[in-house]
Amino acid sequence: MTYLHTGIFGKTLVEDLQGKGFSRSEIVGNTGIDISLLNGEEPKVPFDSLALLFERAAELTGDDLLGFRHAQNSDYRRLGLIAFTGVSSPNVRSLLHTLSRYQRINSDVLLMDSSQLGNEGILQWHYQVPRRVVRQQFVEFNATGLVHVLRRLTGRELVPLDLGFRHFRGSNLQPLVQYFGRTPELGSAENRLQFRLEDLDLPLQTSDHLLNRMLTKFSEDALAQLAESKPSLANSVEEIIAQSPTKTQAEVARDLGMSARSLSRRLAEADTSFFKVVEGYREAVAKNMLRESDFQLTEIAFVLGYSDLSTFSTAFRRWAGSTPTEYRKQFRR
Repeated sequence: MTYLHTGIFGKTLVEDLQGKGFSRSEIVGNTGIDISLLNGEEPKVPFDSLALLFERAAELTGDDLLGFRHAQNSDYRRLGLIAFTGVSSPNVRSLLHTLSRYQRINSDVLLMDSSQLGNEGILQWHYQVPRRVVRQQFVEFNATGLVHVLRRLTGRELVPLDLGFRHFRGSNLQPLVQYFGRTPELGSAENRLQFRLEDLDLPLQTSDHLLNRMLTKFSEDALAQLAESKPSLANSVEEIIAQSPTKTQAEVARDLGMSARSLSRRLAEADTSFFKVVEGYREAVAKNMLRESDFQLTEIAFVLGYSDLSTFSTAFRRWAGSTPTEYRKQFRR
């Protein structure tokens, strides 16, 4: 199944790269994206390709902070209905709840959770795709863009209490620390931003009660026309494994409210298996940790649910054709 996401900032990214002299063929590279899909005012593109486009742009420009920088030069109004519904809200709290409720209008894949906003000031989000889909640049783009917009709309240098990213980052962390005023937790369970409760009540300079009431109705109408976007079964399995790496197939099936046999059958119908899903998750996370973190190999093995280093090393050699140590050396300057 192809999951679509708004391509508007993919469009602005392509425009920016072309302005820097890169050709269309250079920009597309191995992303599989059809740039013609980015035409129009409200383009939607496969999320896998969009995330890879951001990673490709970082590679082309030699800037591993590309998502972070692009967010600070992007116009939030390009998001359309959701953006204007949010910015016409009375305060930060209402804007964040608006984004969480209506994000499905722009994305099949983005899952935002504002359930902890009221008591703890926490907004969490992730993308309902396998971990093999690298989305580091896109995650940092979204976190930076949200804080950037809130600062503009409140006229305050709003500093999050806390933030976390699911991915790891081995270099250039300081610009993020300086911008957010906090060191992000890397490899966290969820991408998250936590705000001071008093900051959630900050009024927006663009607040407009009558406009917000009208736009909220339009947003509700748009949401009602959409089918419920559900993660694939494989992704649901992966999310459970991410929380409890040692869970067996029977335990995961029970968490999903089905028998182990039913889980096996349904995964087979999706042309995969429990083993393949778990292996795919472990491979993606292991490679990210080896590239971008200083975790010891024994620690990585433990995080991924392996009982010992030898078993992990054997599995990694099967994935990458090299040992974990040899793989890590390729990315050490």
